[in-house]
Amino acid sequence: MTRSTFLAVPVLCLAVLMPASRLAAQGTLSTQGFGFPPGQLSTRALATGGGLAEFDPDTPINPAAIALSSDPRMFLMYEPEFRKLTVGSGSVNTMTARFPVVAASVPFGSRGSFGVSVATLLDRSSSTTIEREQSVAGQTVNLTETTSTLGSISDIRLAFGYGFNQKVQVGIAGHVYTGQNRVFFSQVFPDSVKFNDVSQTSTLGFTGFAGSAGVLFRPSRNIGFGFSGRKGAKIEANRADSVVSEADVPDRLSAGVSFEGIPGSSISAHVSRELWSSMNGLGSSAANAVDTWEGGVGVESLGPRIAQRQLVLRVGGRYRTLPFTAAENDVKELSVAAGIGAQFFRNRATFDVSLERAARSVDGSAIDAKERSYILSFGLRVRP
Repeated sequence: MTRSTFLAVPVLCLAVLMPASRLAAQGTLSTQGFGFPPGQLSTRALATGGGLAEFDPDTPINPAAIALSSDPRMFLMYEPEFRKLTVGSGSVNTMTARFPVVAASVPFGSRGSFGVSVATLLDRSSSTTIEREQSVAGQTVNLTETTSTLGSISDIRLAFGYGFNQKVQVGIAGHVYTGQNRVFFSQVFPDSVKFNDVSQTSTLGFTGFAGSAGVLFRPSRNIGFGFSGRKGAKIEANRADSVVSEADVPDRLSAGVSFEGIPGSSISAHVSRELWSSMNGLGSSAANAVDTWEGGVGVESLGPRIAQRQLVLRVGGRYRTLPFTAAENDVKELSVAAGIGAQFFRNRATFDVSLERAARSVDGSAIDAKERSYILSFGLRVRP
């Protein structure tokens, strides 16, 4: 028989969108569209439901947060996620490991700091397997068709923060977005003597730019306000040396408040609006990116002393919509989190741990799909 290469499909389109009808085969609801946004939150901010996002220097959202850092610092983060997707009466379990945030900053004079960070903007890792019949040279045969995508878009940020005094801090940052999606497509026949298997690999690269700015304002010792925004510029998808498509990096506006009137504790809240629809046009016409809202609130408090270590306890909750649709309906996420932190090596190293439980579902009743996820986060912050 002849080689069945005519069965190959345009994998370039599959790099951008997996149809919602393949949720069960893919094993995840949260990596549709352009991918899943981890949120760019540090372990500490994640444990407070994102409430500390505007104030945390290890979270690359508000560049003003790195101002007034008196010592050089580096932050590393590891985050495995365990998902269970349920569609109707069937379920699939998957696991994804990420290193979502790496950040460092050095002081500049007595009031300023420079910082650089690499954070995951979108994570696009998924796999779809379908068994079906195909007519080849007048003969009906069974085949197994697999499409796997491995990729992400990273946000590389160079930031400068400056504190006029203890009440007002400002910051600006430049962003470079880079990454790629690698799509592996294969068709496997049970009778390898008569039919040759088909495999194909396609790689899409991404390059984009943006700028951001932020301010922290503390009118008193007990309360603080944070505001930040990002203005996106062009982002391109390229294959080899050719530009395939282009769009804009999504704009973002966010605000936060922190109350520290209770000794040893702080209560914080955060809200943001991200215009993901500006990415439409970067992929296929089916890749319908949608604008999202996110809000979270959390508490951070001093805990007990164990083995001469002062523990910090955190708890929080977060609600957000995800930047894609499933069966033309919004995907929403509600999560709760808790964490703990402690200092070591004469307070020059801080280790944070958090556990988040996220529930994701499709708005409306178009498809009976739900996803439950447990996210472990480990953060290490060191000062020389």
